[in-house]
Amino acid sequence: MKKSILLAATLAVALAAAAPAALAQTETANGGQGFITNISGAVVLVEKNPTDERGSAKGAFTVTGETDILRQQGDELLPAAFDDLWLGQQVSATYVGPVAESYPSQGTAGSIIIHEVPPEDNPGHEEELVCLLPEGCNPYGDVP
Repeated sequence: MKKSILLAATLAVALAAAAPAALAQTETANGGQGFITNISGAVVLVEKNPTDERGSAKGAFTVTGETDILRQQGDELLPAAFDDLWLGQQVSATYVGPVAESYPSQGTAGSIIIHEVPPEDNPGHEEELVCLLPEGCNPYGDVP
């Protein structure tokens, strides 16, 4: 009888210690934050660090009619559409339902949030043009 109680107590302690680790794995597998590196049909590939030659964490998120696509604007999240997603965007994406434990992880997208990026950090942001012509440049196309 004492052995049964001791065994049950040991098992309970072991399970309690393992629970936080299992929870962390579930949270990690639930999605991620990164940059859109590919859009193929309804699948959006999000990679944490696309410049990492060894390969960084990435996930393939299948967008459905149930997927919430939102755009961060200040402190607000506004509705967005699939057509608002483009390569290079910084996003956070979550899975809903089962997730294939593969590389990249694969599953149905529960939500995709497009992060607001300051203009100076946006790769598409045009910097001030530098004129190298001796006669000068007119970036506005006006005739002087």
